[in-house]
Amino acid sequence: MEILSLEPGRAPDFELEVRIGIAPAELRAFLIDLHRYASLHPFIESIEDLPEHPALPSARFHRVVDRIPMGPLRLRAVYVAALEPVSPTEVHGHAWQSPGIRLRTLYRLDALPEGTRLTERCFVDAPALLRRFVVERARRAHGETLDGMRRLLEHSR
Repeated sequence: MEILSLEPGRAPDFELEVRIGIAPAELRAFLIDLHRYASLHPFIESIEDLPEHPALPSARFHRVVDRIPMGPLRLRAVYVAALEPVSPTEVHGHAWQSPGIRLRTLYRLDALPEGTRLTERCFVDAPALLRRFVVERARRAHGETLDGMRRLLEHSR
């Protein structure tokens, strides 16, 4: 498992933003527990907790099984994901999948008078023939997940 570092000046492959009417600390606690919002992700079929890894000692690791739509088929994809709380206002997401697909997601939580602005910046590394597919599917899935997260958290208050 290779930990990706960001290249200075590298632009994210996509950026999403959502405003959620809850406090940043409450949103951060929700965000770092993949089990709490996995049902909001359109591809996740199952999640299994994995042991800690010395490369990211503060991260929670998971084995994730996705079913990714590809035309009339749904392809099964198994990968390792980790959520790493970096600070009260930042969480890093990592995902490692074969063949050579790596996602690094930076979540930034900014307090607003009415709640929190959650900004997600996602950096994708993938083989050339898969890159566009991976970026498009990740953008769509992450967007649906953030929208679902907003609805769930605001309506549960």
